[in-house]
Amino acid sequence: MTVRVATDWSFHGFRAVILENAALRVVVLPELGAKIWSIVDKRADREVLWHHPRVPPRPVAYGAAYDDWFCGGWDELFPNDAPASVAGDAYPDHGEWWSMPFTWRVDADARRAELVVGRAGVVTATRVERRIVLEADAAQLRITMTLWNDGPAPLDFLWKLHPALAVHAGCRIDLPARTVLTDPGFRDRLAVERFVWPFASDHQGAPVDLRQVPPISAATCDFYYAVELDAGWCALTDARARAGFALAFDPAVFRSVWVFGAYGGWRGLYTTILEPCTGYPYRLEDAIAAGTASRLAPGATLSTEICAVVYHGLDAVQHVDAGGGVR
Repeated sequence: MTVRVATDWSFHGFRAVILENAALRVVVLPELGAKIWSIVDKRADREVLWHHPRVPPRPVAYGAAYDDWFCGGWDELFPNDAPASVAGDAYPDHGEWWSMPFTWRVDADARRAELVVGRAGVVTATRVERRIVLEADAAQLRITMTLWNDGPAPLDFLWKLHPALAVHAGCRIDLPARTVLTDPGFRDRLAVERFVWPFASDHQGAPVDLRQVPPISAATCDFYYAVELDAGWCALTDARARAGFALAFDPAVFRSVWVFGAYGGWRGLYTTILEPCTGYPYRLEDAIAAGTASRLAPGATLSTEICAVVYHGLDAVQHVDAGGGVR
């Protein structure tokens, strides 16, 4: 088996870098926040990531409203989610990175391809680098992410993975979670502020099993934070195909997993976004006040590795290890 790289393609006017082996085909758009646009599980012949049916990738100005430009795929968000004002600085909607071009280079041979992307902050005195690695015999991406605080002051932040996943009724979410908090703005079907995974309650007091993705006809939208994790992973399984996608991460860095489930009740869209994050809730000012944001000292560096893996032969997930082993 070998790994192949193509760098001379474009997609909706953006440079597209393609990494491919026998198991995966991955498309990255370095000029659009280094978004991972596509992950195709070639063995199951399925696109893992969700794409907006009405909104393609488009050139976007820094500071734009994220939801109006959200086209799907896998973004990475920093240093905030909702627009924020911190220490006199205005942070744009969903942060600095998603709308901005990244530098990029590829180092590859027949056995291993590495795409290195990076950029400096706009408001924050930071730099970020991501090293995205696909090996010839692997059904996984290994991504090493490094953040530098080059400023003179400590930096409070939320750093979040944001893969929008393709779903249908019968898909299953698995998390090694205990306490889960529902966001007060998204309680269409959930009546509780706090619950123990996976069962919440609806407005009639009936149990709601949040492992089960409802149909788009449910016309609802969930948003909740798993804030006590027994391990660092999350997974979504297509039970019909017995195939799925999982993220493994360091729970000392990504200390919560947010789940945004648009099931017909938000702009008519249908996707689940699994969002490992360094803190919560989505308003950075609230996270700072509650002591649940992350902080990086001046001159300090934070480096961490995640594994994004596709798997087969399962209709539910009990554990994902740091090496991408799924059971």
